[in-house]
Amino acid sequence: MVQEYEIIVVGGGPAGLSAGIFISRQKASCLLISKDLGGQLNLIPKLENYPGTIMSSGPLLAKTLENQYLTFNGEMIYDTVERIDETESGLKVKTNRSEYIAKAIVLAPGKVPNNLGVENESAFANKGVHYCTKCDAPFYQNRVTAVVGVGGYLVESGILLSRMASKIYLIYKGGGMGGDKDMIASLEKKENVELVPQSSIKSLSGNNNLQSITILDNSGNEKTINVDGLFIEMGSKINLDFVRHLVKINPKGEIEVSEGGKTSHPAIFAAGDATSIPYKQIIAACGDGAAAGLSAFNYIEKLKGKPGIRADWKKTIGDSVFHY
Repeated sequence: MVQEYEIIVVGGGPAGLSAGIFISRQKASCLLISKDLGGQLNLIPKLENYPGTIMSSGPLLAKTLENQYLTFNGEMIYDTVERIDETESGLKVKTNRSEYIAKAIVLAPGKVPNNLGVENESAFANKGVHYCTKCDAPFYQNRVTAVVGVGGYLVESGILLSRMASKIYLIYKGGGMGGDKDMIASLEKKENVELVPQSSIKSLSGNNNLQSITILDNSGNEKTINVDGLFIEMGSKINLDFVRHLVKINPKGEIEVSEGGKTSHPAIFAAGDATSIPYKQIIAACGDGAAAGLSAFNYIEKLKGKPGIRADWKKTIGDSVFHY
């Protein structure tokens, strides 16, 4: 028998967990489906820029959000969503192991950074190798770093690191950088930036942490340099194959959303890094997840002929519940 829920959330990162918290707190039946807990939060060993949180980490925040969600009687399973389709009884969610029906969906699948593809890369993840310059550049104040990447990702990373690191090696395969011309010109004038064109990274070395990288140029020459950190900015993958037939996807491969996480489908809402929001940060994902969750709740309330809510603050007086 197919299990039915009022709302299903796809994704267990900060956006999905936040959506789940705000949905389940309204006592709506909610199932969260995710391949893992935390998503890209697991790439953050030290969390410094989440308001109200000091000396925390990505995995710890993920566990805290999960506990909050479960406290409000939300349900959670680890599985992979293969496809979402419309049916007469609602939206059918097919996973690897089961099928579910929901009246509304919140999409928060996040994104996965592209790897460099060299040996030992995974061994040095969070131990000198990073995939989010905006997140981890502040840990490299006055230290030696390298960044390898493509297009605008590389240029933006180089600009940000140049304000913090004492020395940056900017490594790219072509003869010139792609992206915004003014930003490239600014980067080329930075005294602490050394451009390494027509080159790629051959190998990574170190004991417990990354200590050096070996660079191979197009002529076959190798050079080993000592670095404290390496930032890999090769873009990212967003898997939306399971739902792209139902919602509008922009040229960047992101879900187009409007206010409150609304998509082109009236019963589907979205939040987090897989959407067209401009700032891919944890706090932004949590806020947008909460908004998408409340929008989904309001949608199912209106299906019942109820007015929905404008906020998540409420007070019970006698038999009446007042929302503010």
